[in-house]
Amino acid sequence: MIWMFGQRAPRRPLRRGGIAVLGALLAAGAGLGVAFADDAPSPLIEAAQAGNERAALALVARGANVNARSPDGTTALMWAAENDEVDLTRALLKKGADVAAVNLYGTSAMQQAAIAAYTPILKLLLQAGADVDSPNSEGQTALMLVARTGNLEAAKLLLSHGAAVNAVESWGGQTALMWAAAQAQPQMLRLLIEHHAKLDLRSAVRNWPRRVTAEGRPLIMDMGGLTALAFAARQDCIACVRELVKAGADLNLGDPDDTTPLVIALMNLHFDLANVLIEAGADVNKWDFFGDTPLYVAIDMNTLPTGGRPDLPSTDILTGYDIAKLLLKKGANPNAQLKLRPTYRNGVFDRGGDQVLSTGATPLLLAAKDGDVRSVKLLLQYHALVNLPNAEGVTPLMAAAGIGQSFNPTRGRYKTDAEAAACVKALYEAGGSITSQDVERETALFGAAKQGWDQAVAELVSYGSALQPADRFGLHPIDYARGNYYRAFLEPQPPVRSSTVALLTQYITTKTGKPPIIFPHDVTHIQVGVGIAQRRQVTK
Repeated sequence: MIWMFGQRAPRRPLRRGGIAVLGALLAAGAGLGVAFADDAPSPLIEAAQAGNERAALALVARGANVNARSPDGTTALMWAAENDEVDLTRALLKKGADVAAVNLYGTSAMQQAAIAAYTPILKLLLQAGADVDSPNSEGQTALMLVARTGNLEAAKLLLSHGAAVNAVESWGGQTALMWAAAQAQPQMLRLLIEHHAKLDLRSAVRNWPRRVTAEGRPLIMDMGGLTALAFAARQDCIACVRELVKAGADLNLGDPDDTTPLVIALMNLHFDLANVLIEAGADVNKWDFFGDTPLYVAIDMNTLPTGGRPDLPSTDILTGYDIAKLLLKKGANPNAQLKLRPTYRNGVFDRGGDQVLSTGATPLLLAAKDGDVRSVKLLLQYHALVNLPNAEGVTPLMAAAGIGQSFNPTRGRYKTDAEAAACVKALYEAGGSITSQDVERETALFGAAKQGWDQAVAELVSYGSALQPADRFGLHPIDYARGNYYRAFLEPQPPVRSSTVALLTQYITTKTGKPPIIFPHDVTHIQVGVGIAQRRQVTK
């Protein structure tokens, strides 16, 4: 079996055979001193691959061809380097093994020794005349491989022989500095920086030609374009960030979407690291292509659900709320609005779940939708505009009451009636309007009725909310509570919120002396799109 380099091949039973195996290998040589053909099995390569250094040394001593190749072009020297066998490496080199040999996978003995940073092997190869960089077919150098291991001795050896510290490999466009940052190796970063590593180079940018499909929305595809600082932020390596910042790395250099290291840290729930970047002077108001600001993302990550999702709870000391508070103290704008709907964190779970968090949404609207009462009060304290709506006319108070809460939301998935009511109360007391309507002519009461949030309904009614407004289809809040409304795409049959129906009926009959106005037709059999698509597909 042929094994690709970069993975250690499993040990074969050759090691177990001792003298018997050695005898079998010698016999297979058909006479010592005879060169093995490239298309025939080489006992020397077999022994080296199996890690049977004793057998391999005996074969070398008896004159085996040290430059024989296996069908994939691998030599015994490559296997000796892979297996960290110093004596075998020395013996092969003494007999004239080719240090520059490359197999079909593009690897060499230097590459294999560098993968695990075997310093004595690297030293022997360099003494034998090996190229200190020894790049593979994609430009990956020995220093890049060593950089990710954190082995300073090996790195110093390569650098002392003139290794190209700023070499860029062609596949990912990455440098040794990026590899060290991505593997959380702060001491390696310091060493590379001392040798004049460029701090602000960016990895390759992937402008995927098929990123947008016939469905008309972008696919979730990695675009690259990260700096060493961005890699460190993503990896949650605070010590790495400190090294890069101390050396003068650009704190605000973003990826192709202009997502900065600070926002990357927050998106990955690395709140302690975000604190370091903020205190180091990162721009607290820089938004990315979608309009995500550090404040918006901090509020977002503060209550992001983790159950049944790829996200794991943060183990940091600080929280998203703590970072939001710090950002506001540093001058973050509480009223910055999203320009576009941000990309999904998860293309399956998040699709269509939070359409209200799109163009025009603010951190306050987000916190209100989440039911994050503490963040709502914090943002209001810093003069967030209480009635600033998104592009579809949804205000923070409406979002708090349940407008935009889909049947399968991500944000606010575990939001409770009590949290909704508390947010409504805080927003109303700050001047929030209970009469505002969105483009569907829905008021806040529609959202609370649809969700069956009786405390929120009672709160809104106590503030004077109209009990029977009609949306653009002629439906009323009580119809929503009865589960009779136009369903979203893939939405299951809406539930009947019996307690909410009874509560609204009581309010309406008490005020008017008449039974509630009920929409005469069942519309639940109709499914429509989400967001703007809904308005285009259904007319009154």
